[in-house]
Amino acid sequence: MSCRHLYLVFTVLIVGVPSARAATPQPCPISYSHLSMPYKHEHGMSTPMVELAFTNDTPKKIVRAKFGLIVTGPEGNQVPYEQGLTFTAGADPGVVTKSEWSLDMEKVDIHRLGEIVYLKSARFEDNTTWQDDGNQRCKQEVYYGPK
Repeated sequence: MSCRHLYLVFTVLIVGVPSARAATPQPCPISYSHLSMPYKHEHGMSTPMVELAFTNDTPKKIVRAKFGLIVTGPEGNQVPYEQGLTFTAGADPGVVTKSEWSLDMEKVDIHRLGEIVYLKSARFEDNTTWQDDGNQRCKQEVYYGPK
């Protein structure tokens, strides 16, 4: 086979092979309206909390959601909180839903500069699911450190 024929065959093989396309990511099923990490003080004890408000932007009720938390430390380092924040109270479509979680005092730096909450997964009343693709696309960030 001549070089010209090899070049033609090689070109047809390269051009004729469809490229693998990544699946289109599902849009985030919620929108955030509030995120804070206050301390609850009771009986001489202080407990760090996560307070979150979000709206279910889908036509289906969310029956379970799992959120991840990342705390921005005093040096600007981002530290994932090891425990997931699980929500099971139900979130109706179009309704602002509020939730709060207690955190382990040993795992949260009181001098933190911010926090990020992101949706890891959601399950709907029809048993369909939304799953984060690992890019934390569905997140809310609060940063109150130096710009």
